[in-house]
Amino acid sequence: MNTSSKCSRSDFFKGAGVIAGASVVAGSSVQAAEENAGKPAVALRKLGKTGLKVPVVSLGTGPGQEVNVMKFAIAQGMNFIHTSVGYKKGQSIQNVAEAIKGQRDKVVLGLKITWEPDDDQAMDKALETLGVDSADVAFFNIHEADQVRDPKYRRGAERWKKMGKFKHIGLTTHKETAECLKAGLDEGFYDVIMPSYTLSMEEEFLPIFERAEKEGLGIILMKTHKNLTGSEFEVTPHYLATTGITTINRGVSSFADIKKLIEASKAPLDKQAGIRLRASAQVAMSGHCRMCGECETACPQGFQVADVVRCSDYYLEHAEYVETAYDTYRGLARTPRTDLCGDCNRCERACRNGVPVAHHIRRAETVLA
Repeated sequence: MNTSSKCSRSDFFKGAGVIAGASVVAGSSVQAAEENAGKPAVALRKLGKTGLKVPVVSLGTGPGQEVNVMKFAIAQGMNFIHTSVGYKKGQSIQNVAEAIKGQRDKVVLGLKITWEPDDDQAMDKALETLGVDSADVAFFNIHEADQVRDPKYRRGAERWKKMGKFKHIGLTTHKETAECLKAGLDEGFYDVIMPSYTLSMEEEFLPIFERAEKEGLGIILMKTHKNLTGSEFEVTPHYLATTGITTINRGVSSFADIKKLIEASKAPLDKQAGIRLRASAQVAMSGHCRMCGECETACPQGFQVADVVRCSDYYLEHAEYVETAYDTYRGLARTPRTDLCGDCNRCERACRNGVPVAHHIRRAETVLA
């Protein structure tokens, strides 16, 4: 991949991570897909050492994803799809199965593993639901760095790959994100990483992305629109210009938004817009949870504090995710409660981003319990 058009660590410190004069989709690091009957092409990038070519903007399958919208996206070249048995209580993976029926060879399929790495029955059921024999990339879904280091994941990955359940293994994470990614790189068997990420996290994550790219891992970004000010489409070229990034995985619920996202991926990089977007991202994230996990580390009772904050701070703030907030909260095993926490507030004091953690706990308890 040609990194001359990418945002490197040195570029960030020189000028807020902006690459002057670069074009996101130009250059040898991307390859234009063929025009089909006048439909817009999507640039392709190689997903690290997997050798798979995926579009620079791709499909997540959370709330709002409908079969016909997914079929339209695939027809436009957005043919990498990431799904999970847990999305929309299992409806999303069924929608994906319907969308890819008869065109499996046109799709790069990503499957999030939410079960234990020795649960063959769960793996087989997920693949059966999708109507496929194997996934192209399977992702362990891990949110604690110590768990990432558990050897059971390497054993599970190697065993399932030999069984033909998937071709490549990835790691997806949105809590203790930076530490989980570092641990995953240290483990040395992952082919792809898929973190939750926004521009406000750039300084911390650029060294991780640089290392991942150097070691041949593909990088897929998710939740890039979290707490953004301004257009999420305007920021797309700046994500794609970041070192090592292969694709942005987004849930897109309308035909029009698919077209806009594709066009945004073709837009030239604007240096001044990059400076403004990064500044606004920092302001927008002030007081919002970055899912670093420090609140949980500080909790003397081991409660799932960050997950509760995520339900309140993110899911409840977006109408399409309210049902997800209820489902996630009620599925937590170690939920903090005001009668158990008292006036402890260690979680809130540990937060470097000024998140009103205790208030989020009370809000979730009131609204979601």
